[in-house]
Amino acid sequence: MGVRPGCRPVVHTPTNRLTALSIVSALGSAASTAHPTTISDGEGLSLIARPGGSGLWRFRYRWAGKQQMLSAGRWPDVQLAEARGKREPFRAELRAGRNPSALKKARRSTKPVATVTFDTVAREWHTARKNRWRPKHTAQVLRSLEVNVFPVFGSKGFDAITRDDVLAALDPMIKRGALELATRVWQRIRDVFLFAMDKGLTERNPAEAVRRALPTPEKGRLPSLPPSALKELIAAIENYPGRPETVAALKLLLLTFVRPGELRAAEWAEFDLDAAIWRIPETRMKRKLAHPVPLATQAVSLLRELHRVTGSGKYLFPSLTSEDRPISDNTLNQALKSSGFHGRHVAHGFRAMASTWLNESARFSPDVIEKQLSHESADSVRAAYNRAEYMEQRRDMMQVWADHVEASAAKTTAPSAGSWSEADVLESASALRPTRPKAASPIKLLGGSAHIHR
Repeated sequence: MGVRPGCRPVVHTPTNRLTALSIVSALGSAASTAHPTTISDGEGLSLIARPGGSGLWRFRYRWAGKQQMLSAGRWPDVQLAEARGKREPFRAELRAGRNPSALKKARRSTKPVATVTFDTVAREWHTARKNRWRPKHTAQVLRSLEVNVFPVFGSKGFDAITRDDVLAALDPMIKRGALELATRVWQRIRDVFLFAMDKGLTERNPAEAVRRALPTPEKGRLPSLPPSALKELIAAIENYPGRPETVAALKLLLLTFVRPGELRAAEWAEFDLDAAIWRIPETRMKRKLAHPVPLATQAVSLLRELHRVTGSGKYLFPSLTSEDRPISDNTLNQALKSSGFHGRHVAHGFRAMASTWLNESARFSPDVIEKQLSHESADSVRAAYNRAEYMEQRRDMMQVWADHVEASAAKTTAPSAGSWSEADVLESASALRPTRPKAASPIKLLGGSAHIHR
C-alpha cells in the first residue's frame, strides 16, 4: 500500500475505547471544572466534552507534516456509533493517499445550498444565548456586532471570512483606544464561529488567528477623590445646575456608597423608611445576592423629601423622557464631569472614598466595611464560613459616615452652596413633572433640622 510523500503513515492505536458511560463521565468532568475535556476513541476520533453538556466529534490526522482536523458532528445529535461510521471513510481516504479534508470540501461544494452569512448565524447565536444575560447586556452584545462587525463581513459566508476581515473589524476600535470593547467584540466573533462549527457550517475559526494581535487593555482603578476632598465634592454637588433629582441621587450615592447601577434603578418598593432599611433584591446585585442597606437618619430624611416628588412612580430617579424607566447609567458620571471632576472622580468613586475614610478611622472591622460594600472575601474558605451580616455594626457605621458627611457639608465655604440642612434641591421638580404634587416647603436633605430620629 503506497502512501503519498509527506504524509505520515496511519498509526494503529487501540480503537473503540469510548463507551456511553465514559462519555457521560467526561461531560460531568467538563461541567465541574468549567473547561472542555477531550477523550479519544482511537484512530483519530475524539470527543470534546463541553461544560454546557454537549460534545464535538473531531477526526484528527496529519497531512504533509501538518496537523489537520475534521468535524464529525455534534453529540448528542451524532451518537457514538454514527461518529465511528464517519471515521472509516476518512481513514479510507488516507489509505488511498488522499486528503479527506479536500474530499469533504469537494462534496460540500456540489450541494446546491445557499450561502449562510455571518450576520444571520450571529443573530441566531444571540437569540440562543440571550436568556443567560440581563436585558441591557443582551442589547449591548447585538449592538456591538451590528456597529463594528456586520458592516465589515456580516454579509459574507463563513468560509469566505479571513483573518484580515476580523482584523479590519477590530482595528478601528483598537486605534481609538477602545481596547476592552475590541476584546469583547473579538470574543463574540470567536463564539459565533464556534456556534457555526457546531452546526457544521464551517471547519475553521479565523478569530483564533488574531488573538495575539489584540493589545492587552490596561486595567486601572476608577478615579476617586481622597476623603480629604470631601468638602470640595459636596460644594460641587450643591452647585450642580442640572436636574434636582440628579443632585438628590448624588447625595444619596454619597450617603450609601452603593454601586451606581444599584442606585439609579432603585425602586420605591425596596425601601422601608420607618425601619430605615433599603433592601436591594438579588436580581439587581452584581453577585446575585440580596443586599440590605441600613439608612442613616440623613438618608431617611432625604428619601422622605424625594418621595414627595417622585414617590407616585416606580423609580426614585425616573428618566426625564419617561417615568417607566430610570435615569441612564451615564447621568451621574456626566454630572460629575460637568462639575469639574473629569478624570478625578466618577460615580463609582464614592465607594472608594467612603471605604478609605472608614478604614483609616480604625473604628470598624474590615469585615463590616466589606460587607457593606457587598464585597466577597478573597479567602474563599473564610467566605464560605463567614455568613454574618453585621447589621447592627453596619447601621452604626453608616450613621457615623453620614454624620461625617454632614459635618463636612457644614464647613463648606462656597458662597452659593448653602448647607445641606436647607438645600432646596428639588424645588423645580414639580415644574418638570406637573402631574405630581408640588412640594409645600423647601426640601431639607441633611442637617439637624432634617433628622428623623428613630
